[in-house]
Amino acid sequence: MTKIVLDSSAVLAMVFCERGGEKVHAAILSPHNSISISAVNWSEVLTKLAQKSSIITAEKLTAILPGVEVVPFRQAEAEQTATLARSCASLSLGDRACLALASFLEAKAWTTDRIWMQLPVNVNLEMLR
Repeated sequence: MTKIVLDSSAVLAMVFCERGGEKVHAAILSPHNSISISAVNWSEVLTKLAQKSSIITAEKLTAILPGVEVVPFRQAEAEQTATLARSCASLSLGDRACLALASFLEAKAWTTDRIWMQLPVNVNLEMLR
């Protein structure tokens, strides 16, 4: 079983049919994957959809992402997210929450944000474009 944690950018690439989104869609359809997203990133995706006047609601997003687990932002992830701010100051809260969750789950973090490749993090990364 492959463990994957989705960054907001990965979900948005799929929703908006952008390059890299097809990989997210294929991963979701595969029974060999366990896919998660931090509640922080879930909120980011919904916020971006609302800003773009999208008709995609939380319920529709859940339907688009069948089987994707929205993981609560617990104290341990919050502390790891804060720690990452020291070495990854250029990253948003959502980016750091994704990395923290991937670290805790020992999963691969999927993103479209190339800047992540330059980060001093001990997380397995998948660049989608």
